[in-house]
Amino acid sequence: MEKPILVVASSVDDHAYGPVCTRLEEKGYNSVIYRTDKVLSEEEHFSLDIDSDGKLTVIYENQSVGPDRVGAAWFRKPGSYTLPGVEQDRAKQLYIRTEVSQLHDTIWSLYPYKVWLNAPENIRQADRKLEQLLLAKKLGFTIPETIVTNDWKVIEDRLIDDSDSQIIVKMVKGIISEKEKLKALYTKPLSTTQIEVLKNNTQPFPGIYQPFLSKAKEWRVTVVGDRVFPAAIYTDQVAKDDWRKHQLTDAVRFCAEELPEGIDEKCTRYLGEMGLKFGCFDFIETIEGETVFLECNPNGQYGWLEQDLGFPISDSIASELIVIAKDSKS
Repeated sequence: MEKPILVVASSVDDHAYGPVCTRLEEKGYNSVIYRTDKVLSEEEHFSLDIDSDGKLTVIYENQSVGPDRVGAAWFRKPGSYTLPGVEQDRAKQLYIRTEVSQLHDTIWSLYPYKVWLNAPENIRQADRKLEQLLLAKKLGFTIPETIVTNDWKVIEDRLIDDSDSQIIVKMVKGIISEKEKLKALYTKPLSTTQIEVLKNNTQPFPGIYQPFLSKAKEWRVTVVGDRVFPAAIYTDQVAKDDWRKHQLTDAVRFCAEELPEGIDEKCTRYLGEMGLKFGCFDFIETIEGETVFLECNPNGQYGWLEQDLGFPISDSIASELIVIAKDSKS
């Protein structure tokens, strides 16, 4: 009997891991889905034991899922949810979330790199936006000039050519908690007028600043192993700042198209350098025809591309996990 495939996730991401688990079952592999939210609410049972001889045992829902008992593993957004009962205490919420996140780092690092689609440690490294840019340039991608500073004058001198210039600012994580809700901080264009106002009220740190590039279209490129799924993104003027903010409107359209020559090969090399087997790349194709690397999300979303364009991404992830499971047996 084949060892099960471990999926480390949460209930809210069922739309992503559900289809993959269905494909695995069709191919004869059982899935065990660790759900952070269910563990914290005590709806599902988890225990880890290291005895005095150093033997490690991990049990989830009465099934043994220790490092030697799974064929492969997928670290799919487990999250850092808050224990029930502390919803009104913001300080305690933040403390518990930090503890949950740190404990997850400790638990899943016990599993060897070879069993993971993307090892958690590799995901953390690959999430660093500045490191992404340097690797992308090393591999031959075109990258935008990027400034991190606490001095507005540096930004103006490096990125602003004239009074009509625009720049963009993005954050490292881009998530803020407000009134018990999580909100995304999308990429924001700034005009010279807005910068003048900001100069008198704040400093630019911590932010990542780049020139605002003219866009003929954008690209979302999902890569699983050596399979590349490119989607061209066409946006109306209102969605030129960040298509994610307008994704569910008619201002954004996705089309299956062929990438400019050489981009797919560079994407697979990039993942190899990062020690990843899955990643979602974002590019801008400028009006002048240049393809510019923006970033790579090592745990990005892709479900709408399957639904709208028919990309078999879930099937590819399942197949990659099976390859890992077969390799781990040898």
